[in-house]
Amino acid sequence: MSRERCFEDENRIVDAAIALICETGYEHFSTRHLASRLGISPMTLYNYFSNKEEIVKVTIAAAHEKVLRFLQGQLAPHFESATENPLRGYAEMGRVLLAYSKRCPKMYALVFIMNSEIPIDESKLIELYNYGYRKIEERLTERSVAGELHQRIYLFEILVSALVRNIHNKNGPTDDATFETNLQIAYDTLLKPFEKHIM
Repeated sequence: MSRERCFEDENRIVDAAIALICETGYEHFSTRHLASRLGISPMTLYNYFSNKEEIVKVTIAAAHEKVLRFLQGQLAPHFESATENPLRGYAEMGRVLLAYSKRCPKMYALVFIMNSEIPIDESKLIELYNYGYRKIEERLTERSVAGELHQRIYLFEILVSALVRNIHNKNGPTDDATFETNLQIAYDTLLKPFEKHIM
């Protein structure tokens, strides 16, 4: 089997595993169901992966990367715009994340609420965070506020993640209007005061 063919087959297996987890959830994932979806025998999977744990690990890493690429694509216009204040991109990040959690709840749970038994390489998440911050830093007119702004962005992202997670888990108010109100309060408190320092 050629290296290219092997790589294509591995990608096909991972894509099918992502789709299966999106439909049934991680807790119901099995190699038997995966093999059935692919139209192969379960033993064929082990020509590409050594065990179920490796399939799950590779699948979670691939899903994590796809979700973060999707988020970055959605947010790029906000951070790249010469006319829009890039700080508002962080509020949009919350909206995009909420929409994603509703459209793909099982994948959202897998990527953002995963239990610690399966570690996720967070370098891509850090890369997304740094991408947004770099775009803001490039447009700062007052360098002395950079450290405080960095902390405020970090706090804002933690709050937004918690708001989305609470809605996903159905803890507290789960309607969009309350989310928007809370998002605006967080933005006005933490980030809006810094808008005047962005050109």
